[in-house]
Amino acid sequence: MVADVRTAFSPADPHVRQIDPWRDGRAVANLLETSFHDEATNDDGIRLIHALRNYGMLDALALGSSTGFVWVEDGQLIANASVQRNYTRRDTWIVGNVATQPNYRNRGIGRAVVEACIRYAASRGARYVALQADVNNKPALHLYEKLGFQRLGEVTHYLRLARPASPGGERTPGVRKAKWSDRAAVWELARHHVPDQFTFAEPFDANVYRLGLRWSLLNALNGNIEQWLVMDAGSRGRLLGAVRTRATFEGSYHHLEVLPNTDATVEDAVRLIESGLRRLDEYASKPIYAAHARLADVPHAALQAVGFQATRTLVHMRLELEDAPETDD
Repeated sequence: MVADVRTAFSPADPHVRQIDPWRDGRAVANLLETSFHDEATNDDGIRLIHALRNYGMLDALALGSSTGFVWVEDGQLIANASVQRNYTRRDTWIVGNVATQPNYRNRGIGRAVVEACIRYAASRGARYVALQADVNNKPALHLYEKLGFQRLGEVTHYLRLARPASPGGERTPGVRKAKWSDRAAVWELARHHVPDQFTFAEPFDANVYRLGLRWSLLNALNGNIEQWLVMDAGSRGRLLGAVRTRATFEGSYHHLEVLPNTDATVEDAVRLIESGLRRLDEYASKPIYAAHARLADVPHAALQAVGFQATRTLVHMRLELEDAPETDD
């Protein structure tokens, strides 16, 4: 299904208006905190809620590319949806933070604020609008499909609770620090595990996966917080896989991403992950976050084998817009 957006943007309901963070920030923060309190909270969500609740000039600059729409009724802010351009896909806008007060659900209010976001994106020349929804949120998935969104795939998010440092510190045999000469193989692994359909609803920063001078300089300037480790396949002359770790000093958790190739076993992937975990032991103990598309069983089985617990699975969805107007934005 293709959405027809040939009409100019305007909110379709008098209750809907564009968000004013100075006036609405605290109410939206409270709404998001209430609506998503049972879901895994990430650092981005925590920062957004804090920024909205304490909105100031620095927040206005940081959130300048993002806007949204709210439903206001009887002087109360009832619903919210945000929209912003995907900074790595200029033809795509992302809808998020869709929330409605519990007592006002099933009245079409959520649909109204999402439709406002779609019209806004279309008026800025968007070709696509994308979003993510929890696989267990059947009402939301039903709404988005009625609006014409198509499912692109699923990504499962994991968390491994903080643990004491692993005994020893020796590197796993066959696993080594990545070299610039591995850059083509690492890039191939990245594009296999993050295919194009997963770059609409979540920006894909290719620079993270392109080893070389630029990556090395940026990493050094940031305190060498990232590291790539790879596993050789012996005489076969290719990598069995790679693992990326990112340590954080201010965030709530460290990050790990495992990229086994199609020949790798669960045991191979486990060895890669354990090498990454040992590297993160060098930093303050924190929970470790990982996410992986539901494309193959090996990375998911390996993450669970070393203690990662699935927190949620998100469905990536995309709406194709028809006759979107051209703009200079």
